[in-house]
Amino acid sequence: MRVTHRAALLSAVVGLFALPALPASAAMEATTTLPETVLKVKSIDWQARTGNVEVTARVKCTGDGTFRWAAALEQGDIRARNSSQVPCDDDGYRSTLVLDPRGGRFHPGVAEFTLEQIVMNDQAGIGSASIEFIRIGPR
Repeated sequence: MRVTHRAALLSAVVGLFALPALPASAAMEATTTLPETVLKVKSIDWQARTGNVEVTARVKCTGDGTFRWAAALEQGDIRARNSSQVPCDDDGYRSTLVLDPRGGRFHPGVAEFTLEQIVMNDQAGIGSASIEFIRIGPR
């Protein structure tokens, strides 16, 4: 991303990808409570040397269960996906996923960005995903 465009783009990205805690349905709540989660994308940075893209987010999980977040990027025939498990220990973490398109490299321009989150306990689970077109480019 270009530094000059970073603030405007990041405010749009954070607004789009600041996913709220995943709600449990009323039926699920009667039998189980899922952990509360927060996922806020802080930056999406293209790495010129490698062609990789780094997605950094602030993540937090509170309650009993597991939380996994994932990011994927697609640009033409080039694709990459990565995910990370977050401990549900009431602490917030900075988490970075490196999207490494092993069969090529990302280039400056428009790409399709997917952000996913899944929260589970031993009885139930729920997930969500958002898809947006973003512009990646030099720092």
